[in-house]
Amino acid sequence: MADENPATMPGADPNITMEQILDMLKLLDYENKFCKVKGFKPISKFYFAQAHSNPSEQFINFISLVSWLLSINNHQVTGWNKYDDPMTASQNVVLELKKLGIELDMPPNKLKSGYGEGVC
Repeated sequence: MADENPATMPGADPNITMEQILDMLKLLDYENKFCKVKGFKPISKFYFAQAHSNPSEQFINFISLVSWLLSINNHQVTGWNKYDDPMTASQNVVLELKKLGIELDMPPNKLKSGYGEGVC
């Protein structure tokens, strides 16, 4: 299809996709409305595309950002905790997205790393 964005298609390079995600986050003023309010550092254009030295921090940042994005879409999640097992948290993300009519074409375990194609 001519109108499909290659960065969002399955198998897309996470580095390219992450650049586009960061552009969209900046349009949402995430640096002020998420980072400053929640106490997170702004992410780099490759943050969720590649593994980092602290994978648990990377996963917590991912879950927190997803929670914030859901909240600005008037979809509040309750019971999410940074101490949740990564698989449980990943399954919760998939469930909440399904409630919004967003289907993921991947299993939750692709999210639990906090980086890569599944996250981007």
